[in-house]
Amino acid sequence: MKKMKILFTIIAGIIVFIANAQYPGPAGQAGTTAIFKDSTIIQSWASGIEIYRGWVNIADTSVYYGGTNKASFGYPAIALGEATESSYDAVSLGDGGITILTFDHVIVNGDGPDFAIFENSIDDTFLELAFVEVSSDGERFVRFPAVSITQTETQVGGFGTVDATKIHNFAGKYRQGYGTPFDLEDLADSTDIDLNNIRFIKLIDVVGNIDDLFATYDSQGHKVNDPWPTPFNTCGFDLDAVGIINYGEEFTISGFDDLVLEEDSYWNGSDATGGFYSNSVYYVNTNSENWSGFAYSNMRDNTTAGITNQYSAYTIGGMNAPAEGGTNYALARVPVDLTKDYNMLSVEAVLDAPSLVSGFYITNSTYAYLSMQNGDGQAKKFGGETGNDPDYFKLFVWGEKENNLLTDSIEFYLADYRSEDNSKDYIVDNWRWVDLTSLGEITKIFFSLESTDNSDFGINTPPYFCMDNLIIYSGSAYNNPIKQSTAAVIAYPNPFKSQLKINCESHSLIQIYDAYGKIVFAKTMSSDDEDINTEFLSKGIYLLKVMNESGNATLKLIKQ
Repeated sequence: MKKMKILFTIIAGIIVFIANAQYPGPAGQAGTTAIFKDSTIIQSWASGIEIYRGWVNIADTSVYYGGTNKASFGYPAIALGEATESSYDAVSLGDGGITILTFDHVIVNGDGPDFAIFENSIDDTFLELAFVEVSSDGERFVRFPAVSITQTETQVGGFGTVDATKIHNFAGKYRQGYGTPFDLEDLADSTDIDLNNIRFIKLIDVVGNIDDLFATYDSQGHKVNDPWPTPFNTCGFDLDAVGIINYGEEFTISGFDDLVLEEDSYWNGSDATGGFYSNSVYYVNTNSENWSGFAYSNMRDNTTAGITNQYSAYTIGGMNAPAEGGTNYALARVPVDLTKDYNMLSVEAVLDAPSLVSGFYITNSTYAYLSMQNGDGQAKKFGGETGNDPDYFKLFVWGEKENNLLTDSIEFYLADYRSEDNSKDYIVDNWRWVDLTSLGEITKIFFSLESTDNSDFGINTPPYFCMDNLIIYSGSAYNNPIKQSTAAVIAYPNPFKSQLKINCESHSLIQIYDAYGKIVFAKTMSSDDEDINTEFLSKGIYLLKVMNESGNATLKLIKQ
């Protein structure tokens, strides 16, 4: 019995310790890990985004705000580029919403944090959180081990507060203007991911509801409690920006903004030049009686149906378009073989050298979108009158290698009504990523289309699609990622006992991690030399991480 009491006391002590454990506090406080938006350690920002909005109220999807039951505040491109210090420059995910971002560099596992995520919280306590995942291939995502020790007995209300010292590895920990850092080293034991070739960051809104039906859980099985419900267009995590700290060499991005167009206009090859270049990629065009191949446009009409509006993307602009649209994108019209069987042919883009292509973003043209949504004089309404017809509109992409051999094809559904659950039917209405790395090193890219709506004279669905941000690896970017410069730091004695002396630049952020990756000490240096009392540390191995304007450094320390 005595042994049982001792065991119970130990377990109770551990529970109390966990419940009272603290992580770094809000921006501006001693030991914080917050990174200011203008910090020189940030080297680049997100350049591409796809978003899947969540509910205004996941527990009652009949709740609408502003004519929709999904979050609607902000537009996707507002999360691209540099962070701001504003409540308005963000895009809201909604309950359980998801966004996936791409970049103009590979993200690598360097010294210290590798990237930072910025939310638009108005203060240090109204914290709407998101899980963070990363991927090398766009398919296997690995989640950062987030921890929440916020109480779960009482729901944090829609305008309630969260203590930053009780959350770790969640995006949204800090107020607007300050990013939450993430270190890929936290994922060192993960499989099927290359930490020196991170191309994607995914954010998933933490619903925050502690009801068993809707709760989300941290890496230790705790329910995550954050402000809920927030039944407005601003519901859920509000993404301001994502900044890269440790990076590989720059990608080549064929993004069409290097092409000159007047406002609300297009180029369709009427000058008979046979195509156009955008940042080292040549897009083939044919213009005889009817144009086909690639055109480029900045048209922004997503309401006018029919062929008179064939040059508009349903998104009303390219990847980086503001709310009013109007930036450039490419538009493709895939021709039909009029000489034999009316089969679909292909259109092509030619690379200036054999290259590994990361992928590109795609969306529907307004012409195709409205035709599938409503039907027209030639094409059917997808799903038919009952909504049960298993229709689809599909893109095929394949490559040609340097030896003229063709690769297998990749498929992407621009519309898909094949599900038995009609609520899952969709027509793509924003920019979506298509990954092409499985094609390997290629010299050309071919594109074709297929629809379930056909006649004796071929496809009825308007054979158009729009694309932007074709991303290409350079050889060095794929094989030789680089790391940030190393900051100068001296820590002694090492091994140490009760005191550690640290010499580095004044205003450096220093962090000490234990063997389990938990921050056990953090502070901002007030001078070049400081003595740190380490009596509270147990014997063992630790990592000292130092971050300043000169770069980052990591040292292994031993406590005796």
